Amino acid sequence: MEQKTSFKAKTARAILSELYDWSESIIAALVAVIMVLTFVVRATVVDGNSMLPTLTDSQFLALSRIYGSLQHNDIVVIYAKNIEAERGVFGKPIIKRIVGLPGDTINIDFDEGVVYRNGEALPQEVSDGFIHEDGHLINDYTKRRLSMEGEVAVPENSVFVMGDNRNDSLDSRDSAVGMVDMNYIVGKVLFRLTPFNKFGAVR
Repeated sequence: MEQKTSFKAKTARAILSELYDWSESIIAALVAVIMVLTFVVRATVVDGNSMLPTLTDSQFLALSRIYGSLQHNDIVVIYAKNIEAERGVFGKPIIKRIVGLPGDTINIDFDEGVVYRNGEALPQEVSDGFIHEDGHLINDYTKRRLSMEGEVAVPENSVFVMGDNRNDSLDSRDSAVGMVDMNYIVGKVLFRLTPFNKFGAVR
C-alpha cells in the first residue's frame, strides 16, 4: 500500500514538473513574440490610394522596424510631420516608395512623365496594359509636378520618395514632405497580410 502511495506521489510530481516545464516554454515563447511585435515587426494599414496599383486602401501590411540598409524601390512607412492628420493636428504615417538615396540626383520630365535618377531615365515598359517603371507597377506616368522645380539632390541620411499612384500622391515632389530624413522612417514594408488571396511579399 505504501509503495502504491509512493508511486502515485512520484507520478504526480512528474506530471507537475512536466507541466511546469511546458508553462515555462509557453511563457518564454509569448515573451519572444511580444518582443518581436514591439521592437522588430508591427502591423500597419494602408490609408488612401497613393500607392495604387501596388497597395490599396485598408490593406494590412507587416512592417519591419529593423531593416538595415535601404535600397531603391523599397516601400517604407514614414512619419510626415508636416501633413495634416486631422483638422489642426499635424503629423501622420504615410506609405511611399524610395526613388532616391543619399547622393542621388532626381529630375522629372513632367511633360513626358519620365523620372531621371543620376541623369538616367528609369526604364519604363507597358505590359498587359500596365505601366512598369524600374521593375515595379505605377498607376500612370509622372505628370503631376506639385512644388518640385528642376533637378534635386538627395542629402546625406535622407531619401526621396514617391507614391506609385504618381498623379494622386503627396510625396517628395512637394515641400510638405520633401526629402525624408531617415530618422523619420518608421519601417520597411515586408509583406501584405490582407486580403488573404494577396498574402505575400510586396514588390
